[in-house]
Amino acid sequence: MSAIASFIKLPKTALEGLREAAVPKKRLFGAPRDTYQEYLRRHGREIVAYEWSGYVLATLLTCLQKHHQIDLMHSEYDVLSTFLAKSRGTTCFIFTSAHRRTCLAKLDEPFSEEKMRDYYNEFNSTTEEGAGKPMLDGVRAFRQSLNHLDDSSVILFSIG
Repeated sequence: MSAIASFIKLPKTALEGLREAAVPKKRLFGAPRDTYQEYLRRHGREIVAYEWSGYVLATLLTCLQKHHQIDLMHSEYDVLSTFLAKSRGTTCFIFTSAHRRTCLAKLDEPFSEEKMRDYYNEFNSTTEEGAGKPMLDGVRAFRQSLNHLDDSSVILFSIG
């Protein structure tokens, strides 16, 4: 089973509406109305395409935090991230301009495909010989997404 990762750039002004759209609205008749994806299309835009399973990025996030002191899993929007994750049944993190300032240069440092592969395999108790490439592509995806940030926007990163 695979998961899709998405990187959606949104203006900060759209975050309160995002919270509102995250929960499907009950109706008198029929299924609840879910406007979340529509809201994202209307107010945001996908800025990075990641072709591998989003689960690889979940592993990469822990690797970056543990071995490279790059923390993309926490921001001033942790409460909203947690709310979205619970409401949508996905993994969600919100990247900010603070991430750009503190993490971007670290993501430009060289990463070893072999070390990335080894971390992936140890973390997931597997022996995937090709796991290093998707991990390195993930570093590039995170770097690209942070390059799109400014003080008036955020990146909604989701795996689901």
